[in-house]
Amino acid sequence: MKKSLIVFFTYLILSTNLSFADSKKQKLCGAPASILTTADVDGSGTVDKSDVKLMKKVLKRKKYVAFYDLNADGKFNKKDVEMAKQDLGNVSTPLDRDMAKLFHQVKQFGVVDTTIELKAMGQLKFADSLAGHGQHWINLKGRDAAVGRGLSEFYRPEGTNVPEKGDQVAGLFWAQAAIPVFENGATDYPTPGGAWMTSRVIAFAGNPPDFTSANSAIEIWHKHPGLCITVEDVDGTEKLVLNQQTTFLQCQLMPSIRKLGKTANGTEINPWVNMWMFHVWMFDLNPNGIFANTHPCIDPDAPSEQEINGGREVPPFFKIHAG
Repeated sequence: MKKSLIVFFTYLILSTNLSFADSKKQKLCGAPASILTTADVDGSGTVDKSDVKLMKKVLKRKKYVAFYDLNADGKFNKKDVEMAKQDLGNVSTPLDRDMAKLFHQVKQFGVVDTTIELKAMGQLKFADSLAGHGQHWINLKGRDAAVGRGLSEFYRPEGTNVPEKGDQVAGLFWAQAAIPVFENGATDYPTPGGAWMTSRVIAFAGNPPDFTSANSAIEIWHKHPGLCITVEDVDGTEKLVLNQQTTFLQCQLMPSIRKLGKTANGTEINPWVNMWMFHVWMFDLNPNGIFANTHPCIDPDAPSEQEINGGREVPPFFKIHAG
């Protein structure tokens, strides 16, 4: 099965004295907390003069950066720099150090303001906008973990959450292959012809990996069980369709103008994926928390999962069209 899913992901390939000037203000959503609890913005372990110096340097660009918004007021300005000065000598938490290291690995996404830039960075739109999610764009270089060819890496996200208007990246996401637990109790997965092929996935065995140095309790992984990928023709253009909570057999019976997967013996199939997903809202402060499943102010007027699903309980046959 893992080899068959790889085909699907292969298909996807594709002015000097303004130190204390205010940055452009970011419209706040609710009452979010700051990303960091200390001003250890370089992740060294202690707040020192290098952190203050770095903040002053970034402030000259007059662009809002949520990571440096220490008081979470929707602005990056001299108040944040003063907070850093007051923090001098303080030891940062392990989670602060994790967030700092992650930010400096992915900060290029924080300055994106067009989808053209996203595509140039190796991202492809994977699904249309959902309320609280925005669009999901996938990083093709990070696809292996989702199909079980390795573990996700915290400093190498598999994709981005992008508001429908495409003028920013709000968050990052990771995917990790999961071991499904079947409603009929089948234990013969992934044996061809096994009882698992006709049963719905009701849970995942075990837990996803711990990403941060804190503890797994703060990491909010959510499940995508029985995710079936098909292709349909929409006005002459191929569109990916994602149907969630299908059985393997249901997935294979779904119409598709092109099969994106292959079994070990070369039989073409509709890919059927089970995976964990994890978000970090690094570039848009989230009142639900940096690891929350959704962001209440990202495309709130977009269709909800329930609406896309025809009003039925999510997730059975949760359908998304990719762009």
